[in-house]
Order: sequence, then C-alpha cells, then structure tokens
Amino acid sequence: MKKFKYIVLTALLTIILTATTYAQENKAYSIVINGVITSATDKFVKQSLAEAVENDAKVFVIKLNTPGGVLDATRNIVQSILESPIPVAVYVSPQGGQAGSAGTFITLAATYAVMAEGSNIGAAHPVMATGGDIEGDMRAKAMNDTVAFMRSIAEKRGRNVEEVVLTVSESKSFTASEALHAGLNDGVVNNDASLLLMLETSLEMAHELRMQEIKPTLMQRFTFGLASPNILMLLFLAGALLIFLEFKMPGSFIFAGLGGLCLLFFLIGANFLPVNVLGILLILLAIGLLIAEMFVASFGLLTVGGIVAMVAGVMLTFDTDKTQGVSVSLGLIIVLVLLVVAIITLIGRLILKDMKR
Repeated sequence: MKKFKYIVLTALLTIILTATTYAQENKAYSIVINGVITSATDKFVKQSLAEAVENDAKVFVIKLNTPGGVLDATRNIVQSILESPIPVAVYVSPQGGQAGSAGTFITLAATYAVMAEGSNIGAAHPVMATGGDIEGDMRAKAMNDTVAFMRSIAEKRGRNVEEVVLTVSESKSFTASEALHAGLNDGVVNNDASLLLMLETSLEMAHELRMQEIKPTLMQRFTFGLASPNILMLLFLAGALLIFLEFKMPGSFIFAGLGGLCLLFFLIGANFLPVNVLGILLILLAIGLLIAEMFVASFGLLTVGGIVAMVAGVMLTFDTDKTQGVSVSLGLIIVLVLLVVAIITLIGRLILKDMKR
C-alpha cells in the first residue's frame, strides 16, 4: 500500500513539474516569407501575429527572403509590426537571402532586425513601370513620399536615419555586416539557435525560447505560388497560345479547356500583383504580328516587330509604379520570346501545308 502511495505521489509531482515547466516555457512563433510581398502575404502576417499574441508568445519572428513587392501590402505589414503588442523580429535568411526594395521597409520596422551572413538589404528606390527612373513632378512626389515613410520607420526604431534614407534616394544596398556597422540591423547570425540566443539576451529571459513555426494553409501556399511574376507570365502566354491552337484545330476542346484554366489562374494571381493592361495588349499584338508573318510577305519585319512588342509587353506587364523589385526575370524573357516565336512558326508551317493541300 505504501509503495502504491509512493508511485501516485511521484506521478503527481511529475505532472505538476511538467505543467509548471510548460507554463514557464517562452515561445517564439515564426513564419517564413519567401517571395514577393503581396496582399496574401499581408493577410498571412496578420493572422499569424494574432495567433502568436493569442498563445502568449514572447516574440514573433518573420524569416524574410524577398526581392520586393506591392507597396500597399508592405505598408500594411509595417503597420502591423509597429502596432504589435509583442516584439517582432525580422530575420533576413537564409545565407544569401535578401530584403530587397519593399523588404527593406519590413526589416527596418522590426523590433529586432537580424540578418544572416551573405544576405543583403536595400535598393528601395521608387521606379516607374519600365523599371527606369520616374521623371518630372511624379519623381519628386514618389521620392518624397517613400523617403518620409522610410525616415518615420527609422526614427521609430532608433536606426541610422541618414543611411536608411540612402536606400531610397540612391538605391543603396548593404551586406549584413555593412548594415550592422551602419546601424540598420541588430545582429548577424546564421541559424535559428543563434537567433533565439540573441533574442533571449535582448529580452532578458530567464527561460530559453522555443521556436514554433506557423505553417501556411494549402490555399495560402497556392496564392503564394501564383503571386510570382514569372509564373503569371507563363500562365498568360500558355493560355493565349492554347486558345489560339483551339481556333486552328477546333473540335476537341482540350486546348480551349487548358487555355481557359491557365488564363483563370492568371486572373486569380492578378488580384495579388498589379497588372499593366498596356503590357497585356502588347503581348497580344506581338502574337498577332508573328501569326501575320505566316501569311504576309513582310521580309521579316513583322517578326521583328512581334519580338520587340513581346519583350516590351513582358517588361511592362507588372506595374512597378505600385510595386518595388517585382518584374519578370531577364532569362525568362529571353526563353519565352524564343519559345513563342518557335511555336508560332511551327504552327504557321503546318497551317500553310494544310492550305496547299
């Protein structure tokens, strides 16, 4: 009987100690943002931050790797960080990652801005839809607004205002170590363990932090995937070409179905990234010129015009007046132009053969 009482007492003490330890555990909730900043990203950050606050997290960690994004979404994320009831740490990672353009605002707005070795931050200069500098009165307006936004963040977090302004006015970028010496970040670490140790010291915690990652839902992953200029451009061109094939080879509805699905996904993604209608029209014009080359003896002029219109259209599709660091990659532009020309040339030859028969 005494032995049974001893076992029960031991079990109760173990439960109490376990519960006490869990209650004293310091939790750090984290999320990973890897890609363009969009309204979907803004929603994910707000939901995750609310979950962290609700579960009594001591700190909220954003692991960031982005080339830039939509400015409206960026402002919303910055506002959520500045108004957060718990400290927010932004960790630019992994090694070789970046907090480019819009990512600069998010990183500098954090309570603790941390970077991995080999990462960089900056190049937040506002540009126009072609990627060039904004001219005239609009240049001054955009520049002053962006500089004021960046300055207000730096003053709020006690960062080097002069160096921060240079990321906008001169599109200056900093490596992790340069940013540390310039007073733009609070530390350079290369893994989660070092990050947590740094945060424990900064927050003066008696118990060690435990990292708990909040995973995006399946739908959120889908929207993050669509919110990529490269993927959206592939979807649009694939949809346009498939619809064209359906007109030339009607009856099966396979091409029409696949093309319609691609265009539907493109339209869904266009809700997260601003799309320039002029760019879309130029791409359609390019396809029309390349098709016309098969029926008109232009000695290659229509082909040249089609290629020029295609390149210009792809570059103009995503309106960078409302975004920063968002564009279709140069390598993909070259591949897409060559691929579209090759496909339309092949289709044109098949059509000409059928016409001769």
